[in-house]
Amino acid sequence: MKFIFAPGKSKASPRSGRLVLHTQFASKILNNKRDVMVWLPPGYDSNRYRRYPVLYAHDGQNLFDPQTAYIGIDWQIGKTAEALIQQKRVKPFIIVGLYNTPARQEEYTPIHGRSYAEFIIREVMPFIDHQYRTAQGRMKTGVLGSSLGGLISFYMAWWYPEYFSMAGCLSASWMWQGARVFKDIAPLMKPRQKMKIYMDHGSEGVEGNNAAIFYKMRNTLVAKGFALGKDLEYFYGVGDRHDEASWARRVWRPLEFFFGTAH
Repeated sequence: MKFIFAPGKSKASPRSGRLVLHTQFASKILNNKRDVMVWLPPGYDSNRYRRYPVLYAHDGQNLFDPQTAYIGIDWQIGKTAEALIQQKRVKPFIIVGLYNTPARQEEYTPIHGRSYAEFIIREVMPFIDHQYRTAQGRMKTGVLGSSLGGLISFYMAWWYPEYFSMAGCLSASWMWQGARVFKDIAPLMKPRQKMKIYMDHGSEGVEGNNAAIFYKMRNTLVAKGFALGKDLEYFYGVGDRHDEASWARRVWRPLEFFFGTAH
């Protein structure tokens, strides 16, 4: 995989993915700026008529590059996606990594999260659709994150099922603000539109100590009509913690659940 920091200047092999960095993407909705990293799958440049599903991922600086990642450990999500595509385990797709900002907690939680969701829907998605050959529509669009990023991914899909049909919630912070997520969704029915939710957690540290909350969320979704193995995927990572290294080991799971050739 090659790192390309300007659109239109790639010499990547057709069998390699490539990264494009859009610096200081400005939001009128949030009144701030952030970098946006776009990963294009192998074959994107040679298959000029093909359109690709899109996965919008939070904490973008932690996804692709250890030099920008928290404590120098990245998810290696591009390398993982590339390997899955080359092994024909998933269909090719685009990843849009949205860097976080100093307002991360506000943006990634439900109190102010709707503004962040609107930023993605109203500002980022039209830009990505204009710049790249995306397969538009809810069935081709997903959102993914970890910790608070996993929490807001769930809320975004639940709030806006007309835009997102996939939500990847790695080690989601269901316990935030006294586990208010359970109160928020208690009166709500399962979204009418077809939707896939991936959730997981580790066995160690804060995640192991709060395992009951993860089980409760899984069971709550099942009670609302989600079927395990069909539109709900749950994974328990033995030995995993609440950190980038653990998410790097597990991220192939939601990618295959969402874009797998067997589905």
